[in-house]
Amino acid sequence: MLQFNSAILAAAGLFTGTYAPYQAIHIEPMNPGVLVAASDQGRISAIGFDHRGQGDESLDLLPSKELLAACSGIKSAERDIRIDGSAAVVTTYRKVAANEAKEFHIHRAITPFPPLAEALAACVDRWGATPTLSATAGRYSSAMLERAIKAASHLNDSIVISAFDGGPLRLQGDKLELCILLMPQTAEPLPGIPEWILKFAGSTACHVAHDG
Repeated sequence: MLQFNSAILAAAGLFTGTYAPYQAIHIEPMNPGVLVAASDQGRISAIGFDHRGQGDESLDLLPSKELLAACSGIKSAERDIRIDGSAAVVTTYRKVAANEAKEFHIHRAITPFPPLAEALAACVDRWGATPTLSATAGRYSSAMLERAIKAASHLNDSIVISAFDGGPLRLQGDKLELCILLMPQTAEPLPGIPEWILKFAGSTACHVAHDG
C-alpha cells in the first residue's frame, strides 16, 4: 500500500520518457514519507517527496493520462492517491462539499527503474563542492524548461532556480515537495553583457527626477 499527495505524481508524470525504462514513475516509501521520481532519458528528472505520505512497498508505475489528470492539484481542495495492489483511488477532499473518489486500474513496469539515485549522488557531491560563482553557463532546451516550470506550478506559486558548473539546473519551491533537475545541452562560457544594455544602464533615460 502507498498513500501520498497525488499532485506530486501528476507533476512527475510530465517527465516520463517514451521508451523503457523511462516510461515508469518510481514510488518508494522512505519511512516517514513517500518519494516519487521520474526521468526522461536522464535529460530532465523530477524528484518529489510527501512528508506525510505512507507506504510499505516500492513500485514502478506506468501512468495513464486519465490517472495523471485526476491526480492534478487544485487550489480549492486537497487530493491524495492510495495504491493497493492493482488499484489506485484518487480522493478529493473538499471544504464545502462532499469528498469525491475515483478508482483506476494501474499497471506496473516490468523493466527496473533507471539508476537515478546514483546519478543524483554525483550531483549532490558536485553541489557541495561548487563555488558560489560559476565559471560557465549552461545552454538549456527551452521546451524542457517550459515543462519544468509547468510541473513546478502544480505545487508552488513561485519557484527558485539555481545552476551549478557541470551540473543540472535545479528548480524547487518553498514547500520542498518537488525538485526538478534539467541537464544542460552544452556548457557555455558566461555570456558577455550586450553593449546596448551597458549603454542603457549608463544613460540618464531611466533616471527619475525627484523634487527636493
